[in-house]
Amino acid sequence: MAELFVNGKSYGNRKRNSQNFPAAGLRWNVPMHKGTYTAIVVASKGARTIRDTIHFQYQTDVWAAPSVVTLEKIGEQNGIATIEAKVFDKNHVQCLDAKNWIHFGLAGDGKLIDDLGTSTGSKKVQMYNGRAIIRVHTNNGKSVASAKVDGLPVAFVSL
Repeated sequence: MAELFVNGKSYGNRKRNSQNFPAAGLRWNVPMHKGTYTAIVVASKGARTIRDTIHFQYQTDVWAAPSVVTLEKIGEQNGIATIEAKVFDKNHVQCLDAKNWIHFGLAGDGKLIDDLGTSTGSKKVQMYNGRAIIRVHTNNGKSVASAKVDGLPVAFVSL
């Protein structure tokens, strides 16, 4: 049995059924409006209970062509920083359909975790949903990461 909570409100329980397509019956209809959301699923089987949480921004604004790239450190764990690039239009609305190629760079003590052939492990990658992520071994030092999309100003972030 699984229960979904969105921004603290329960949307009910569902029982998993592998024959109930899609998502084995674990689906809910949740009204969405522009804003920030936290979704939590609490599931139990016998005496065991697990939970999973996701935070996200639901966007309804219409965007124009990309005009700026941003670069932000979104996390760090065990000496590995995660940085995220996003593209926005001139009104600072995220371009959710942007699939531009992006080039990540790094100067300093750290090292890009690249050449993995994955969407989060390549220094040159095609953006998805107007964003791209890469990880950096910080080596307990200082570095500056860059993100370059052709035709847009380069973005930088200090690590």
